[in-house]
Amino acid sequence: MVEIKSNVAQISKSAEDVFQYLVVPSNYEELMPSRVRSFTSTENSATLDIEGIGNIELAITEKTEFSQIIMVPQNKVPFKFDLQWHIEPTADETTKVFAQINADFNFMMKMMAEKLLADFLNVQVDKLAKKLNA
Repeated sequence: MVEIKSNVAQISKSAEDVFQYLVVPSNYEELMPSRVRSFTSTENSATLDIEGIGNIELAITEKTEFSQIIMVPQNKVPFKFDLQWHIEPTADETTKVFAQINADFNFMMKMMAEKLLADFLNVQVDKLAKKLNA
């Protein structure tokens, strides 16, 4: 299993506020990189049409209040993976946040996808920090 982690963002909100934002799939539309051509959401999932990859439907399958959210694909994808959000309270109502993809890659897939997925996560974390720190 390959772990791909984003940068860590410092957000000037409580862990509860960050968690409450991230458990709403429709909020992810604001966090998407430009490679996402379309985005739709339901109460528990989001469907992304990613340039060069196609449609991926991610559903929230696990939530640990105010600390972690796990999303997994609901449709057929080229490799098994999950996307996790890690939320950690720090002092004075601030929170550290990062995203992580755990993927079952072979060596060739890792070489092709690792940087793209890291960039995808970093864009989301950066946009999350800008949105919630505004």
